Parts: sequence; C-alpha cells; structure tokens
Amino acid sequence: ALGGDGLLMYVSMLFQGPVPPLLAFSGGSLGFLTPFAEHEMVDAVKTALGIVPEPGDESSSSFSSVNGAQEELQVFPPNMPSYPYEPLTPYGADVSPKLTFGMGDFICMTVRMRLDCRIVNREGVVRARYNVLNEVVIDRGSSPYLAALECFCDDVHLTSIAADGVIFATPTGSTAYSMAAGGSVVHPAVPCILVTPICPHVLSFRSMVFPDHVVLRCYVPDDAR
Repeated sequence: ALGGDGLLMYVSMLFQGPVPPLLAFSGGSLGFLTPFAEHEMVDAVKTALGIVPEPGDESSSSFSSVNGAQEELQVFPPNMPSYPYEPLTPYGADVSPKLTFGMGDFICMTVRMRLDCRIVNREGVVRARYNVLNEVVIDRGSSPYLAALECFCDDVHLTSIAADGVIFATPTGSTAYSMAAGGSVVHPAVPCILVTPICPHVLSFRSMVFPDHVVLRCYVPDDAR
C-alpha cells in the first residue's frame, strides 16, 4: 500500500475476513500506520520476500545510484597503490547505508485487532456486518438534537448516552477520531476497546477502556427524538 493511513484502512476494508500481511509505505500526509518511507520501498519488499543481498553485494537499490554515478566519474590522478585516495561522492548522491528492517533481516509484523460491527433492526435481524480497523461511530447525523442511546456491556447496563455521538475504537484507532474527542492513546499491542463520547452532555460519561472479549451493544430507546 503506497499512500497514507486512509489507503491502509481502505485496503483493510476490502478484506472482511482474514487480512493478508500489508506493507505500508508513507505517501500521504499522516504516517501513524505507514512505517516505511517511499525511498525504502524496494529494500523493504526485497527483505519481506527473503531477497537479502549477501555481504559485499552492491545490487541493493540503496547503493545502485551511487555506484552508477561513481562509474561515470573520472578522477585524476588514477588510483595507484602509492597514492591512496577516496573517490569523490557525486553531488546529490545518497550514500546512506542500506537500512536494516526488523531483526536479522526479517521485517517484524504487527498484528492489529479489528472490531466486528453488526447492525441489528428491531426484529433482531442483522442488516449489515463490518470488520473495521479504526473505529465505529454512532452520531446524531443531521439531527439538531442530542443522540440518546442506551449502552450495554455483556448485557449489563453501562450508561445512558446523551451526546453528539459515541466512538468505539480499537488501539489502532486510538490515534484518530477517539484521540480528537479526548480519548486515550493506546499501544497497538494492548487488546482493548475504547469507548469515547463525542461532546457528552453529562459529566459522568468519559472515555473508558474495556477488554477486547466483551460485547458492547447500543440501541436507540423508543422515547428518543
């Protein structure tokens, strides 16, 4: 995936089941989920495929431009054993060493959790189902009134929501909408679900963190506007 965080989330939405490993290269404005830069793309792909150059092999893309430029550069006097010198570096050439990804020429893979979101109607029929990487947002839309929702955790009443909406975020999504709404930033290795209200109208409802095995459920009460 060559782009920003939005492209990575779009690729994740294409796979509603198991997701294959993704290599994300930063080509957008944000870089929370894109650990590799554009100039590292060739080396990262080769390392991921197990194509690791041997010591002394100069076929890596990190050195190809420098070596090609040095071959065209003619230096006088010639390099004689009695007159040692270091070849001049062409202006603008990248002489940085080949980057090492992960450990032992292996790229480390981070497993990210996703939320299983189901939209159920009044009759209990599942109308839609999504696997989301960042967050699930329930908001008031174009209505001028506050969103009135009843929230349950494992069939235990959690709270009555009176706010512009509520965010159910993964650790990956904790740096997105949830953080902008005042939620905590959670490390991706922590298996949890964040519940963050959007502009709550009550002081008792603030951002909360739940373990990843719970079932969170929200429904619209009959007396909601």
